[in-house]
Amino acid sequence: MVLQARGETPAEARAGWERLARAYWKPLYAYLRRRGADHHSAADDVQGFFAHMLSQDFLRRIERGDGLFRAFLLASFTHWRTDQYRAAQARKRGGGQAPLQLEEIEAVGAAPPAPSASPEEAFDRRWARAVYDHALATLEERLRARGREALYRQLNGLFTGRDVAKYREIAAALDMGEGAVKQAVLELRREFGLVLREEIARTVADPGQVDGELRYLLGLLR
Repeated sequence: MVLQARGETPAEARAGWERLARAYWKPLYAYLRRRGADHHSAADDVQGFFAHMLSQDFLRRIERGDGLFRAFLLASFTHWRTDQYRAAQARKRGGGQAPLQLEEIEAVGAAPPAPSASPEEAFDRRWARAVYDHALATLEERLRARGREALYRQLNGLFTGRDVAKYREIAAALDMGEGAVKQAVLELRREFGLVLREEIARTVADPGQVDGELRYLLGLLR
């Protein structure tokens, strides 16, 4: 998507970057907070970085790598921050091109990650949650298109590991047998696994890296 943005119209490119910012804003914010930045300083830097990513200068310089998107994103961010401080440039939040509205930023909250996490681990854990949540949203969108949104909403707590004691209750609400509910949950889990693999595949340069990234993501979520 980063590379394709160079060939799209400005409006299409901006829409793509806004989706990217919503998916990856929190990991970068968590990284800075764990490094000791206060809420507003971290928000300023992350907004400034995504504004920089929207610029044609960034798009012209980027080249396809052979690594992982999360590693590329964090490296790009740290390099950008080094350049900013080296040049002693004062940047306001988003430089006038904020990919996210201020109220969305404030909703992140001012609490830093757990003290035991390193900045890099805080970033990776937020990255894992961002990818997982985006996969969930994608699955819900696909089921909505198939007219199965109501079923998804009833079963979501089961197939994500919550509310496992409610099979009988949900079966009654859906007018289904308990065995049918369990089968539907199994099918949703399988489909979600495929969606999650697709999400991971978009963040690696080599398909052979998908399994390793998937294991790492699930390990972080556990």
